[in-house]
Amino acid sequence: MKKMNRTILSTVALLIAALVTITNAAEEIFPKEALPMASGYLTIKEKPGAQMFYAYYEAIEPALQLSDRPIVLWLQGGPGCSGLIGNLYELGPWRVAQDLRLHKNSAPWNRVFGLLFLDNPIGSGFSVAPTDQDIPSNQEEIAKDLYSALQAFYDLNPLFKSRPFFVTGESYAGKYVPSLAYYMVEQLEKGGFLRIDGAAIGNGFTHPVVQVQAHASVAYAVGLIDYQQKLYLESLQEEAVSLTTQHKWNDARIARNRVLGYLKNRTGLATLDDMRRTVPYYKFDNGTDYLRLFVNQGGVKEALNAHPTATWVSCRNTVRRRMREDIMKSTKWKVERLLLKIPVLLYQGQFDLRDGVLSTEDWMRTLEWNGLAEFWRAERKVWRVSKVQAGYVRSYSNLTHVVVARAGHLVPADQNLHSQVMIESWVAKSLATSAVQ
Repeated sequence: MKKMNRTILSTVALLIAALVTITNAAEEIFPKEALPMASGYLTIKEKPGAQMFYAYYEAIEPALQLSDRPIVLWLQGGPGCSGLIGNLYELGPWRVAQDLRLHKNSAPWNRVFGLLFLDNPIGSGFSVAPTDQDIPSNQEEIAKDLYSALQAFYDLNPLFKSRPFFVTGESYAGKYVPSLAYYMVEQLEKGGFLRIDGAAIGNGFTHPVVQVQAHASVAYAVGLIDYQQKLYLESLQEEAVSLTTQHKWNDARIARNRVLGYLKNRTGLATLDDMRRTVPYYKFDNGTDYLRLFVNQGGVKEALNAHPTATWVSCRNTVRRRMREDIMKSTKWKVERLLLKIPVLLYQGQFDLRDGVLSTEDWMRTLEWNGLAEFWRAERKVWRVSKVQAGYVRSYSNLTHVVVARAGHLVPADQNLHSQVMIESWVAKSLATSAVQ
């Protein structure tokens, strides 16, 4: 009997030791201090079975009254890319490096803000779409799903409802951000309770019919293509424009892909996202996506409260296919409506060839907004952070435009401090005055 008890005790001890080893290994992969304040799934009540994955980080340096601290929502682009890219590679408090370990971000966006990441649309990242047909195919449906997810988030955190709220994002979120912000403004006018205080778009793809025309001029100006290649690229661009104006949305998307394909092929660039790079963002030299390797570890999924059997990819092709008719449609008109209601920030990295400075300024010139003439008459100022040139700022009324120096498509990944200062100053309404000639 005593021998049996010793055997049982020995087995229990081995199990405890194994659990401790597993726990220690999980903590080594995802340290406790790197955990979000909350993460997991928000229900989309209009779509039974649909769940939107989220991760929330509270402000690192809260004021005495945390209730006054703004909450910033970050939406990734794609369409179909996961918010964990922004979280674990760009602006979150911890970032994944090529050693597949988390390292502290020296300038995260949650220094003085609450920071919310969502895997949007459903079907992206860890978010769950019961069927492919449940994945949105247009901006109106995306806005409604996001609004529903935000309602669920506030139901979990009722005290957050009074805090200022800003919608931000990059790339294809150049459509998500104005779509959600416009929907929130509409709901407020109908008696809704979710407040919206501003919208910020980084390297956004917002008004495709104009933006698709900028590639040849930029590539030729910096010596990436010659004159004959420029002429041919312009002909491809004109085809995409013609199909867009005819509302042949899928054909227009395919035509734009030809523009980008030709541009990448003839320039020989590793990525159109940053003309300087020899390797794309979050990739090893051999092209392996190291974010995917990190996130798909069991310990990481457990730490983030993600479904353990889910397979994470940075950008989901299923979502992109569902959104194919949306890609060449414009959301410029929503930006125009927002400018009458809330502050809007548009910023781009200096070296982005995909959705860069010229591409954005071109569509900004077509805005139907009564402050546009005064905006372009406003002085464009050199912007410095601690005496270091950080970029250029132009601002008038509700519109602010920033060019971030020495950055590409993923601005917070390239210039974490300057992007942090930019967003904090803009929210505080001091960005334009902090820039000096």
